[in-house]
Amino acid sequence: MTKILVNPEALSPSYLPDKLLYREKEYSQLINNIKNRVNTLVFGSIGSGKTSLVKLAINELKSDVIYVNCLLCSTEYSILKETLPPSRFIVYRSTFELLKELRKIASERKLVICLDNFTQLRDVNVVKKMIELSICVILVGRVERDSPSLNRNVLSNFPCVIRLEEYSVDQTFEILKKRARLALESSSYTDLPLRRIAEKIGGNITMALAVLRAIALKAENEGKTIDEVSLEEMLPQIDFLDELGNDERTIYKILSEWKSLPSSRLYALYVQTAKYPRCERSFRKYMENLRSRGLVKAIGGRKGRIYEIVENNRNEDPKSNGEKL
Repeated sequence: MTKILVNPEALSPSYLPDKLLYREKEYSQLINNIKNRVNTLVFGSIGSGKTSLVKLAINELKSDVIYVNCLLCSTEYSILKETLPPSRFIVYRSTFELLKELRKIASERKLVICLDNFTQLRDVNVVKKMIELSICVILVGRVERDSPSLNRNVLSNFPCVIRLEEYSVDQTFEILKKRARLALESSSYTDLPLRRIAEKIGGNITMALAVLRAIALKAENEGKTIDEVSLEEMLPQIDFLDELGNDERTIYKILSEWKSLPSSRLYALYVQTAKYPRCERSFRKYMENLRSRGLVKAIGGRKGRIYEIVENNRNEDPKSNGEKL
């Protein structure tokens, strides 16, 4: 079996490149803000490079910048505990003790704390408390509409907003080419499948890289080149995206990332992500259309309904995907 995926790490979500293409201006601004301790909001759509941007900045500065992923640490206690240096001898029993220790550290050196996926915070007051301790805070979220999860008093302390625009098809293609050179055997592919992935996926780099990795693995297992693997065979749902409206496409991309979401949470993410979000009545119509196409299935009645993405199931009977809306 010919080895195609010679460096799989280069296509993994955790891979951090030396630099981010088409993000030079935003990167320079973030570096400058951290050095000058300017509280900053970093916004961008799914797969726009937000996390990579802040992690690259942290790696370059190698200073007192602490990264916390709020998907993993969402409570005030867990976030504060994550900001403190680990110790096998100290057991903190309350947020008061954690704040007391953090205050002591912040008085001794200048701290910068980056909260990624900040809309997952269960108590946004932890941000205010950090600011009151003279800690510089970097908040990272999907879109600017994430900011209503913070009160105006907190937002008034964030004078700078860095917006990451969605990658264009050409930009996505160039990024895929660069990663492919690092990850794949050069004789196993041409630019054609990379271009097709970029056109199908759009500006979501995370998804585009995941698709390329999946195709490379399939080609390797079947003794083919990447050009010989059908993109439609791998992700048959993608064909439908061209037929969807902007709002339906936005909802589908959100659900593709999360796989399963309660209806209320999916609608909230849609409102945050869409440029011009529609009302809940329109949202229900969008979901009915997605379900009728076999792209999404609904579980449960109107109350407590959960939507799930239909994985590689193009021929499934749409009527079987839960109850009618």
